[in-house]
Amino acid sequence: MSSTSKQYAEPQDEPSNKSRNIGSCVFTCTLLGIAGFLTWKYALDEPQNWTETKEGLGELFDAAADQWDEWDLGNFSNVLDDLDDFSFGDLFDEDPKQGDNSTLSWKSDFVQPNNGGLHLTLQNALDDTWQQEFAVAVKDWQESDSLVLSTTQVAVDHTCNRVDGVMLVCNGNFGATGWVGINENSIMRGVIVSSV
Repeated sequence: MSSTSKQYAEPQDEPSNKSRNIGSCVFTCTLLGIAGFLTWKYALDEPQNWTETKEGLGELFDAAADQWDEWDLGNFSNVLDDLDDFSFGDLFDEDPKQGDNSTLSWKSDFVQPNNGGLHLTLQNALDDTWQQEFAVAVKDWQESDSLVLSTTQVAVDHTCNRVDGVMLVCNGNFGATGWVGINENSIMRGVIVSSV
């Protein structure tokens, strides 16, 4: 019987990343050095000791405060007064992180003709910790005349596997994702066929 051993290399930063970090550090230090020299030379008038430096800084801050007082920044309490015809919804149409903002409909099997609205089954695959929130959300959604929901209790599914023709509502610990809740739709031929 033979034994084999595998050696795993420790992950290393790529040389290009190290050189980029060193270059950024050198650039930042150079920029700070130049700014410090220019402040010492021109703003503080080349102080020769700590007392002169403190006096120069005091004069510099007094001059900045005087300039600040001269600026009239106005009253910002009425900044939204002239935005009556402005549509804030349009601001989000160009959001680069939003992705495709197309509006899609559910498969026609679920939409009743003549403004009958969407008739959708929600499969409740939540564990006990989310049942109250689910009931409140469904009650809120039922306030709409264009949405008719029916709910069915199914086995808890922390993996959130989609089911055709329904919206599966599930929960699980997905780690540090940056979101609290998310909805994913499955699209086939331009219509929604399932939702998780």
